[in-house]
Order: sequence, then C-alpha cells, then structure tokens
Amino acid sequence: MRSPKKIVCLGAGYVGGPTMVVMASHNPNIEFYVTDQNVARIEAWNSDALPVFEPGLDAIVKKVRDKNLFFRTIEPSLLEAADIVFVCVGTPTKEYGEGKGMAADLKFTELAVRDIEKYCKSGTIIVEKSTVPVRTAEA
Repeated sequence: MRSPKKIVCLGAGYVGGPTMVVMASHNPNIEFYVTDQNVARIEAWNSDALPVFEPGLDAIVKKVRDKNLFFRTIEPSLLEAADIVFVCVGTPTKEYGEGKGMAADLKFTELAVRDIEKYCKSGTIIVEKSTVPVRTAEA
C-alpha cells in the first residue's frame, strides 16, 4: 500500500480536532483536514480562541495550521481525495425512541457513513474514532 497523502477527519470536536493536531505535528508530509458542518466551530479552530482546551494544544496548532493542517467545513471534494477518513462525530445520548436517555444517538455517525459511501473512492481507509457502543461498525 502506498503512503497516505491526505487524511480527512469528520468532526472538529474534542476527539477529532486534538487527534488530528497531534498527528499533523508528527507527519509533516501528510495533509490533514479537520472538517465539520458547524461553521462557528471551524472559525474557532482557525482563530486564536480554539473551541477545545488541552494543555499545549494552541502552541501545536499554531505550528502546523495552514501548513499541513487545515480546518474546513465539510465538502464532497475532500472526501473524494481522502486516503484515510476518521469518523469523529458526536454521539450524544438518545432523546427519543428505544434507549431514550441511555443509548448513544448514532444519527451523526449514520450521516457521516452515508457521505463516505457516496463520495469516497474505493480503497479509502475508514477509521471510526467516536464514542459509540461496541459492534456499531458492524451495522
């Protein structure tokens, strides 16, 4: 297998953002795109007021942002060009139906998977890094 050139992360929250920041800081020859549908969150990642706090994160972001780390709203062309896609979308507690108040709501995961199926090329590696129940990927 050839080395990946472009990694796209779906989800710019507490999981996806910091994970991609650290990976980008250690892999300068790979382009990392952290994406989200939330425009305000993407704007925050592109500012000096990051939307999440982790000690030292802001210093690492400043070193790699706009070099090999990019924060963008999601668009099909990013998925089409991705060699690897990380699914790091939110999984809040269900507020409806079976499992209400206890189970993970997978609507964002399901939407991400539909976009992956629609836009990613054959052979794209998919990494699920959300807080989902065991065996969710089988579904």
